[in-house]
Amino acid sequence: MKPQNVFEGIPTDLSNEVFEPLEDNGKVLIERIISKGHVTPEGQWYDQDRSEWVMVLQGEAKLVFEHAKVVHLKKGDYITIPAHCKHRVSWTADHPETLWIAVHY
Repeated sequence: MKPQNVFEGIPTDLSNEVFEPLEDNGKVLIERIISKGHVTPEGQWYDQDRSEWVMVLQGEAKLVFEHAKVVHLKKGDYITIPAHCKHRVSWTADHPETLWIAVHY
């Protein structure tokens, strides 16, 4: 067992959003997401089979839910998104880049 640090190893090329699994046992997926001005393409919605708990560790982001509710997440904020709750990312900070931890269960 070797400890790791979620703030280390951030790629220098962030032209694409980065999704990195930290742990996946088939039932629970924990991932690090790195966004730098990335958004969900217009008209596209996430409609996931599992619930998702997400926390912003650095930067900021805005999530839009299907019925136009907007949630602005800042450093330290977290939210639980139930399975099949349609949502999209409408904005992420680019400086500093937005660093998320997501738990899918």
